[in-house]
Amino acid sequence: MKKQSETHEAISWAKQRLDDLDTMIAQVEKSADKLKDDARAKADAALARLQASRDKVNASYDQLLAETDAMKDDARKTLETEWIEVESAFQAFLTAAKDQAETVRTVIQARADAQRKYWEKSIADLRAQAESNVEKARGELDDALKRLSDETEKFQSRIGEVKDAGDESWKAVKAGLADAKAAHDRTIEKIRNAFSKET
Repeated sequence: MKKQSETHEAISWAKQRLDDLDTMIAQVEKSADKLKDDARAKADAALARLQASRDKVNASYDQLLAETDAMKDDARKTLETEWIEVESAFQAFLTAAKDQAETVRTVIQARADAQRKYWEKSIADLRAQAESNVEKARGELDDALKRLSDETEKFQSRIGEVKDAGDESWKAVKAGLADAKAAHDRTIEKIRNAFSKET
C-alpha cells in the first residue's frame, strides 16, 4: 500500500512539473516577442532549452506511467535532474527579459497561477481520498464490532446453558471463552490496522 502511494505521488509530482513547464513555455513564447536584439536572442535560447527539457520531462513522465516500481524510481531521479535544467533555463529567460518588468511579472504570475491550481487540486484530491478512507474504515469498524458482538452473544448463551454443568461443560465454556477472546483480539487488530492506514 505504501509503495503504491509513493508511486502515485511520483506520478502526480511529475505531472505537476510537466504542467508547470507547459505554462512556462507558453508564457515565454508569448513574452519573447516583446524583446529586442540581444535580449531576444537570449530569450530564444532559453526557450529552446525549455522546449528540449519538456521533451525529456515528458519522456520521464511517460516512463513513470509505464514502468515497474523499480524503474519508476529511476525515472523520477532522471526527471529531478532535468528539472534543474528547466529552472536554469527559466532563470536565463528572466535574466534576458530583466528590462521588461511587465513581461517578467506576466511569466512569473502565470507560473504561480498554474502552481496554485495544482495545489488546490491536490488538496481537493487528498480531501476526497481521506473522506473515502474514513468511510471505508468506518465500514470495517462496524463489521468488526458486529463480529465481536456475535461472538459475545455466543459465549453468553453457552454460559447460560452450562450454569449447573460439570467439569466437561466448563472446559467447553473455557474453550468458547478462548475462541471469543481470539475473535476479539483479531477484531481489535483489524480496527487498529484500518486506522493506521489512514495516518
